[in-house]
Amino acid sequence: MSASEQQTFSTHNITVLGGLLLIALIIGEVVIGPQSDEEAVVEVVDTMEDIAMRLRPVVTLDEMRSNMTVASAAGGAADQSPDQLYQSACLACHTTGAAGAPKIGVAADWTDRLAKGVGGLVTSAINGIGAMPPRGGSQFSDDQIKAVVEYILDQSK
Repeated sequence: MSASEQQTFSTHNITVLGGLLLIALIIGEVVIGPQSDEEAVVEVVDTMEDIAMRLRPVVTLDEMRSNMTVASAAGGAADQSPDQLYQSACLACHTTGAAGAPKIGVAADWTDRLAKGVGGLVTSAINGIGAMPPRGGSQFSDDQIKAVVEYILDQSK
């Protein structure tokens, strides 16, 4: 045995290690304590319905869509001005130019697009074009889409 091995397994080191182990066992018994029969663990068996309920998403896409339809049918967007409609659905992309969207207020961005006319722009907005989803991801009616397109074009002259 080498000198370093003798140092590692010396009587002093083993005694200290044993003492620490004894202290850990005593603390474990005091803190955790003995388990009595009165503290019997009750095993809960879940049914498949319980498990399915916990795994169910909080909100589904269908619920979100139905809530959007109810809000728009209740007049949520019907009485909004074109500026308010723009603020609620178009602002994020058409202010920053995200995903190649033409920016509001920049006439050069709209020049090529105006070649197909306002009606063509409205149709593109309703059906979606490029990265833009149909209706810009909103539930706006055709008339509201037309009003927003005209508003954006007025702001981009």
